[in-house]
Amino acid sequence: VLDICHDPSAANALPGRCWGDNAQDVISRGGVYASNLRRGGVQSCGKHFPGMGRAQADPHFSLPVVDLDERELFKTDLLPFLALCPALSSIMSAHIMLPQIDPDYPATLSERVIRGLLRDRLGFRGVVFTDDLCMGAIAAQYSPDDAAFLSLRAGCDLPLICHEPLPWLDGLACRLEGLNAYDREDSFKRVEKLSDSLCFPFPEKASLWDSCLRRAEALCRLGEESGGDNLPSSPVQEY
Repeated sequence: VLDICHDPSAANALPGRCWGDNAQDVISRGGVYASNLRRGGVQSCGKHFPGMGRAQADPHFSLPVVDLDERELFKTDLLPFLALCPALSSIMSAHIMLPQIDPDYPATLSERVIRGLLRDRLGFRGVVFTDDLCMGAIAAQYSPDDAAFLSLRAGCDLPLICHEPLPWLDGLACRLEGLNAYDREDSFKRVEKLSDSLCFPFPEKASLWDSCLRRAEALCRLGEESGGDNLPSSPVQEY
């Protein structure tokens, strides 16, 4: 998470998940975390581009509006991405509306944000994931296949439909020919490069993987037993 925590009381699903309330803390702490992931053989993904820390709404339920222009973003919220994106293998987009940059589309679906800001201005050459397109911020206005197509057109590589994706795949597949052929080829190459760098974390040691799953299940039960009345409102914070 490379968002800056501008308001610890904001109901935007970020409190407790940010590395700091200023760009330098986020860069230094997030950078150490990402570099140690890489040392352990885990690829890192920075989110939520171009910065969701000023949002006052939770994108799981509605679309937040962040009323900053590009110059203001480069002064604050974009700094962690600007500093760390050369070392990141992927970045995830934010479900926020930036009316001063694109009054028509949320950042996830915006060519001005993904292709213009992330690819052209920041020079990012890694894979771009969308956040879950079934979240309320997007699903309230777009069907998953429409959102996936628009995100691909905007410059994203891997749209995420995290809930019941199968009904939407055929409709999306029929529309892929409508994308620029050169852009599709570039996207395939980025995804293939990332895929080639990944491996199963415990080769030939299924028992270790099973042990991790059992420990995770025990941790979930412990959480349910210890804090039932004080769980945060956001599904991600609760998880």
